[in-house]
Amino acid sequence: MPIPEKLEIRQLDLELNGSCNLQCKMCPQSTGRERNFLKKLPWPVFEKIIDDAMNYGLQSVSLHGSGEPTLNRDMPEMVRYIKERGLQCVSFTNGTKLTETLSKQLIDANIDILRISAVGYDRNSYIQWMSRDEYDLVRENVKQFVRLNKDVGGKSEVHLYHLVADFENSSHEVQKYQKNWVEYTDAMAEIWLMHNWSGGLNAPYDRSRLTASQLRRSCGRPFSPLLQVRAGGIGNHHGAVVACCMVLGKDSQGVLGHLDHQSISDIVSGSKYQELRSAHMEQRFDDISYCRECDQLYNLPESLVWSNIPDRAYGKSKISNDIDHREFTSR
Repeated sequence: MPIPEKLEIRQLDLELNGSCNLQCKMCPQSTGRERNFLKKLPWPVFEKIIDDAMNYGLQSVSLHGSGEPTLNRDMPEMVRYIKERGLQCVSFTNGTKLTETLSKQLIDANIDILRISAVGYDRNSYIQWMSRDEYDLVRENVKQFVRLNKDVGGKSEVHLYHLVADFENSSHEVQKYQKNWVEYTDAMAEIWLMHNWSGGLNAPYDRSRLTASQLRRSCGRPFSPLLQVRAGGIGNHHGAVVACCMVLGKDSQGVLGHLDHQSISDIVSGSKYQELRSAHMEQRFDDISYCRECDQLYNLPESLVWSNIPDRAYGKSKISNDIDHREFTSR
């Protein structure tokens, strides 16, 4: 698993807003995120990051991290800025603020994929995991987005996202989710097993015990052409580059640099990034605080329970079919 000689960033995961209007049970936001990471991403920092990443073969930008992106009023214009540069643009939202006006703005800006976090196969399970009864609201918002997109001949897609709560009855959850969400809204969907956010939360079941082998291997993320950037950062900084999306709840531990004043090249070639890569190459996972208890170190292809999204597969980036993390894992 050699370290790439040439810096390549094909996918950029860029958070627009660090706070959220929900406190979902399966998300570290529910127990309180560090204050410095609750900020909105300022427009000048957004521009700097996109323009810098363009130098390294950027193909796709996903406007997500953990916070709710629709709380950033610049979101539609940020989508437009990305699309005008010939890039794919994706975002991940809980859908509660997906009004008709915002839907039209995002479709007009030509967003490629809008991913909706809708965990809960019926109303009761939705309330349990998403913290509020927005079941009908979000279903109608998704259905409306699909209809508005069709009305104007748009190419935007909606991908629903569910996490299985009861492993032993996963087939039941899949069946209910297909009926209550997929068939009702006419959107595509993907259903996964839950994960433990680098050991930060207790899932209803232990993914590591579901694997055929207890041996750990690199998840591949430190070597893949993907950069994860938070809206906030340590102190007064914005645009913190973190090791991966799973460090949510312990963001400050995973900060590798800040793009409000550093370049992507400086951060990726820096000592913190190189130590992360070395630890994964040498399988010294316990030396990295946010990797030590992460269940992504276990190979579990069954964690993708069901999807009707073309080419969706375990190990592949949810944003770019061009990136397969399995290419970068150590066996």
